[in-house]
Amino acid sequence: MPAKQVANHRHNRNQSCLLHLPIVALCCLLMTYSSWTHAEQPPEYRLKVAFLYNFIAYTEWPDQQNLNLNFCIYGEDPFGEHLQHLRSKKTNEQEILIRHTKNIEDLSMCQIVFISRSVMNDLNAILNQLGEKPILTISDSPNASLQGVVINMFIKEGKVTFEANIARAKRNGLKLSSQLLRFASEVYQ
Repeated sequence: MPAKQVANHRHNRNQSCLLHLPIVALCCLLMTYSSWTHAEQPPEYRLKVAFLYNFIAYTEWPDQQNLNLNFCIYGEDPFGEHLQHLRSKKTNEQEILIRHTKNIEDLSMCQIVFISRSVMNDLNAILNQLGEKPILTISDSPNASLQGVVINMFIKEGKVTFEANIARAKRNGLKLSSQLLRFASEVYQ
C-alpha cells in the first residue's frame, strides 16, 4: 500500500475513533453507575449532565449555521453546580451556552430546552409554544416522552436511562443519531 494511502487510512481510522468517543463515554458511564451506587453515590443530576452533553452531541439540527447552541432550562434548575461541566463545551464546533428562563416566550430562541419538573403542569402550553421548531426538548419527568418531549431521562434499577420520541423529533426537523437511540430504553415512533 503506498505511503499516502496508509496515511489516509490512519487519518480516517483516527477520525472515526474520535467520533465514537462521546458514545463510549456514555457506555462507560452507564456501566459504572451501578458500582458507584454501592460505594460513593454521585448526585443524580451530575450524571444527567453527562447525558445532556451526549443528547446534544448526537442530535442534528436542520440549520447548524449558528456559532452557539442555546441550552435553556425552563423552570427551576435541578442541576445546580453540576451544570458547570456543560458550560463552554463544544459540539460540532458550536459552543453550548446555558440560559435560565421562567418566561415561556423566551424558549423560541433556544435550540435545546430542558423542561423542569416544576413546570410540567404546563407541558401542553410549553410544547404548543415551541410548535414544530427545531428545538430539542428534554425532561426527567414520568411519561414526558409519551406527551411529546423528545428525550426523557429517568432512574431505572439504580441507573440513569432515557427514552426518545423520534416521531416528535422528526416533526421538529431534528435527527437523533442511531448511535444514541440504541442506548434508549424505549423509542417512540
